[in-house]
Amino acid sequence: MNTDPTSSLTGDFMLAVYLDGQGRVPGYRTGLDFGLSAAMLMELALDGFIRTVDGYVVAVQGAEPRDPELRDVLARIRSSRRRRRTSEWVRALSGGAHKRLTVGLITDGVLVRAPRRLPLPTGAARRYDVRGERRDAAVRSLGGASDRSVALAALASACGATSDGREWSESESTPHPLNLTCTEILTSVADCVRPLAFSSW
Repeated sequence: MNTDPTSSLTGDFMLAVYLDGQGRVPGYRTGLDFGLSAAMLMELALDGFIRTVDGYVVAVQGAEPRDPELRDVLARIRSSRRRRRTSEWVRALSGGAHKRLTVGLITDGVLVRAPRRLPLPTGAARRYDVRGERRDAAVRSLGGASDRSVALAALASACGATSDGREWSESESTPHPLNLTCTEILTSVADCVRPLAFSSW
């Protein structure tokens, strides 16, 4: 898969938002799987492969994404027996999203699974060694003005996530409006994440 964080919204989200500064995936951040699935949908929307019609995700006929993972997602949307709303796709694609995307980043040499140390602390998080320059570039993209940077920061905000201790507010994450499809995906992921935030209180 193409996981270059300078061009992949999903790769940026994985490196800059999903993983913390030490390459950990803390257990309490499992709601960010919704963010990963939304990132895949937003990537497809930004590239014109999908759009929404009356709240339902519709595949646009034509070219295929170069990224195999995104091709698989698009194929699932096209082969679905019924149309699904954005919130349904955010939930459906979240299962195993972390595992699938991590495999691609490991294959591309961006992540290396860190060895476990014994004894393991209670609630130990899975950890990866991250190529610093790749994550740094992804974090920098959170503050950019391109459509992908705006989408990334808005997605981090919708997930209630932070990066390097900084929380992204809605006002700074959307300096200019995203297209309707991306906006509906953001609303859907926020609706999916909100109950998890309440249950963690």
